[in-house]
Amino acid sequence: MNFLAPHTPKDKIQTSHEGNLLNMKFLCKDMCHIKGFKTSCGNPDFYKHSKEAIENAPFLQKILNEGAILEGITICDEFFYSIIGENIHYGTPINKNAPNCVPGGSSSGSAAALTQIDYDFTIGTDTGGSVRVPASFCGVFGFRPTHGRINLKKVYPMSESFDTLGWFSNNKSNMLKLGKIFFDNFREFKIEQKNILIPIDIVDDLDHNIKSQFYNYCEYKFKNLKKVQLSSYKKSELADCFRVIQGYEIKLNILPWIEKYNPKISTEINSRFKMAKNITKNMYDDAVNLRKELISELDQNLPVESILIFPTTPFSAPIQGQSDDNLSELRKKVMEFTCIGGLSSRPQISIPKFKGSTGPIGLSVLGNKYADEIILNNLNLF
Repeated sequence: MNFLAPHTPKDKIQTSHEGNLLNMKFLCKDMCHIKGFKTSCGNPDFYKHSKEAIENAPFLQKILNEGAILEGITICDEFFYSIIGENIHYGTPINKNAPNCVPGGSSSGSAAALTQIDYDFTIGTDTGGSVRVPASFCGVFGFRPTHGRINLKKVYPMSESFDTLGWFSNNKSNMLKLGKIFFDNFREFKIEQKNILIPIDIVDDLDHNIKSQFYNYCEYKFKNLKKVQLSSYKKSELADCFRVIQGYEIKLNILPWIEKYNPKISTEINSRFKMAKNITKNMYDDAVNLRKELISELDQNLPVESILIFPTTPFSAPIQGQSDDNLSELRKKVMEFTCIGGLSSRPQISIPKFKGSTGPIGLSVLGNKYADEIILNNLNLF
């Protein structure tokens, strides 16, 4: 199975025979402690130096306690530092919904697996789009929760300002079912159409085809949705703000290990580490201040019950095997769409909806902080 890491368990793991996820089959990204196994974070040299986990990460134990069956560990981009989905060591998981194209990353295997086998759900992590982007490219559901709502103990860190757990499924009811394991405020709350907004600063320079599909969907499904400008900053400025904060925290969290052990890393990922190494504390502080200003703008421009909808990515999955320069440009464009969720710490789901030149593109539904339950409870609306 091309989406599984070489060190995936040979036997299925089930620790409970009762619970709300009883006998549901799932996969987990190669990014956390799994009792009795080592983690590679997408890199074989990291695997060599890692130790077998003594216990499961708390989030994983919570899932297993509900009777679910872990059937494998999925491939991811090296050290989670790409949204493309290619891995020179373990191979690129096949995205059957976009032939010859990347699956998106860094939770590449977890999303691509669902285009091949209908697991009940799969687990990923999302920092800069690592659940939302592969969900969009692979044509599956993918959810990034409010930052900080799910315990990330024994999950390898990337950028603590943005790191979240996340999950995928082909089935919207399974997205909700998993949410009920982690969240407990599922009161009946209907999203009113007046609160569904179109963020013009995200969608207005979309490719004509995608833009037409999006507005046709909005008109058919809702009619006369209100448009809103999120920020006075350009999308490119916000994406760069995210890049600097993320890069500086990677410089602190991951680069010391890289410099100590000098692992073999792809040229794409290595170029990103070089970029991160050059980010200064002053650059980081400036970006943190810009982020605060953005959050203030969002709080001012968006009523509490607002729900934003927009295409998750500005295009469908890129063709595999492109140059590092091409990949860099693609990442920048994607980050302009994903950075809002990360910078604002808000929950966001990607729903299979549109068709690009190479394959699927998701519709994103983004709510206010702690609106996770509202989004998951209203998926039928979209």
